Amino acid sequence: MQNVFQSMDAGIWPDSLRDFKPFNTELCKVGNMLLRGDKLVIPHSLRSKILKVAHESHPGIEIMKRRLRLKVWWPHLDKEVEKYVKQCKACTLVSALDPPMPIHSTILPDRAWVDLAADFLGPLPSGHSLLVIVDYFSRFTEIIVMKQTTASLTVRALHETFCRFGFPESLKTDNGPQFISSEFQQFCSQFGIEHRKTTPYWPQANGEVERMNRTIVKRLKISQETDGSDWQWDLRMFALMQNSTPHSTTGVAPSILMFGRVLKDKIPGMIIKGNKILEEIRDRDAEKKLKGAEYADAKRSANDSGIDVGNTVVAKRIQKDNKLSTNFHPDELTVIGKTGSNVTLKSHDSGRVFHRNISHLKKLRAGELEIT
Repeated sequence: MQNVFQSMDAGIWPDSLRDFKPFNTELCKVGNMLLRGDKLVIPHSLRSKILKVAHESHPGIEIMKRRLRLKVWWPHLDKEVEKYVKQCKACTLVSALDPPMPIHSTILPDRAWVDLAADFLGPLPSGHSLLVIVDYFSRFTEIIVMKQTTASLTVRALHETFCRFGFPESLKTDNGPQFISSEFQQFCSQFGIEHRKTTPYWPQANGEVERMNRTIVKRLKISQETDGSDWQWDLRMFALMQNSTPHSTTGVAPSILMFGRVLKDKIPGMIIKGNKILEEIRDRDAEKKLKGAEYADAKRSANDSGIDVGNTVVAKRIQKDNKLSTNFHPDELTVIGKTGSNVTLKSHDSGRVFHRNISHLKKLRAGELEIT
């Protein structure tokens, strides 16, 4: 502070005081105190104490800035307030989720029925569940009605389907008990199927089949409200319509990419020989996905989280105990692996290793606050 007083008197500002120079016309000395207008200029040694006092009731960044600006000032005050609040663990636990990560579209496979996605929809009011299978290349959809969804019956249903269309190279599912059972793993191993499991509590990772599930639910709601309707008949007709209609992304009916022909339904039409050029379909698929991802990322303000291997984070609570439960669990976790938006975590307390989507995590800024 004495150096600032000397520079004010001499009108010469060395590099060590360059942060004060832009405000030299606003600075004044009153006794042994330095003021900027009617605000106290806080010496370097007291700034951390002022920040601690101003954050006692855990105000957010903007509130804390406004509170301090009313009475005090020093260079880079706003930046240091942001650092201070972001490294406060208590504030981190109650903070909102970070913006979602930008969308990373899946690459179109080179042929039909190679990479599949599967998911259960239900239970329905009748007690049945639907095993929905979608082909990532053709978007061909199979819907299997099941009364029970045990691992044994799931394997049986998939086996019957794959014996009709052939066994895929990969199958993506969530972490349902049927799909993580030893019986299911043995089935995949026996027939050379790579089982890809999505991140827990992140259904968007299996987006193709999740979108299909929403469409199926809409159709079943209509069926339920229609007198004399047989929902299973309506469901089969829906599957026929879906597989015979050009897909919004590829521009080609799934049955053409799957079988090389349009399935016959009630609508009359000409039989056209010859296949579409796959390169056109591939280009259209990539273009549609890129446009969709750009639109969705802009709408959701998607942004890279900055979370990487070695960072300390806290995870979003999947279920809250009560109204006062924080948004994030206080257990500190270390990021030990990262593949896209799927993150592998290790708990500091229990040593447990598990997976989460990066959007469910909040980075902790631990360590000493650096006062500039």
